[in-house]
Amino acid sequence: MNFKKEFLTDLIKGKLKGDFYPFNMGNLNDSEKYLKQIIGRISDISTIDVQAVLNHYGSGFSSYVHLFINKKNKEDVITLKNGNKTAEEINGLMIYLCRLCPNAVYSQGNWSNFYENDIRTGNSYPLILPEEIGNMPPFDWKEEMVRISNILNEYGYAFLVKEELNTYLDFEISIRTSVDPPYKVFDCFFYWDD
Repeated sequence: MNFKKEFLTDLIKGKLKGDFYPFNMGNLNDSEKYLKQIIGRISDISTIDVQAVLNHYGSGFSSYVHLFINKKNKEDVITLKNGNKTAEEINGLMIYLCRLCPNAVYSQGNWSNFYENDIRTGNSYPLILPEEIGNMPPFDWKEEMVRISNILNEYGYAFLVKEELNTYLDFEISIRTSVDPPYKVFDCFFYWDD
């Protein structure tokens, strides 16, 4: 799929793009509510746990919601304990759901959650890189990916693929993000302005 310069430029400006509600209304609050419905449906899948970063990483503006998904049976979790402190190292699935248009990407990811006296005190996680799009975590994720894809399809979302996003833009643009130019198509869909 080739994306037109005008479409990508509008995304960079934070404009909603799509031909159905909420994207055709241009209201980011409606998009947020829509995304919460999608996340709720994905969270209903009985075999997975879902953590969503809805708060723009605590500052600025993120054009996407970052989902961290791991197996409920914890086969993808290594737990390390030291007294009343616990660290979980998770090798699961990450998904970006774009706030501005009905598109998403996924990749394998490793993240950590930290607990003290069974209260979560922090976490650390990677970002999805364009060259890693479509990478799957270890273990069998086939059933979960089918169910997640079906839910996204019900809501009009489509997964973009690495070949579409891992190409450099053929025009000059400024994106308010920590990524330095030259920018890739990915950077127009999935950016964080701190």
